[in-house]
Amino acid sequence: MITLTPIKMMAFLVFCVLSGALGGYYAASFSPVPAQIAIVDVQGLVKKAVEKNQAQTEDDAKALMAKVKSSTEELIQRGVVILDAQSVLSAPEEAYVNIE
Repeated sequence: MITLTPIKMMAFLVFCVLSGALGGYYAASFSPVPAQIAIVDVQGLVKKAVEKNQAQTEDDAKALMAKVKSSTEELIQRGVVILDAQSVLSAPEEAYVNIE
């Protein structure tokens, strides 16, 4: 029978910890990252602007699109993909971005 001295036990413990850490790193490096998606209801924004008489000219439409782009810029910088709500069949409510 092999007896374990305290030094051998500590070395074995360190070996186990390092093996577990390396195995976890290896598994995480090959795991897919879930897609980050945000959804903007552009048609709804246009309808609101028309109701408030804010979308009467081409310049108004350009201003509305600039507002959408500025509101979603931070998300884009974080790597989030922005989709139009008309292109989405179904998504959780949390995925929709509220632009005021």
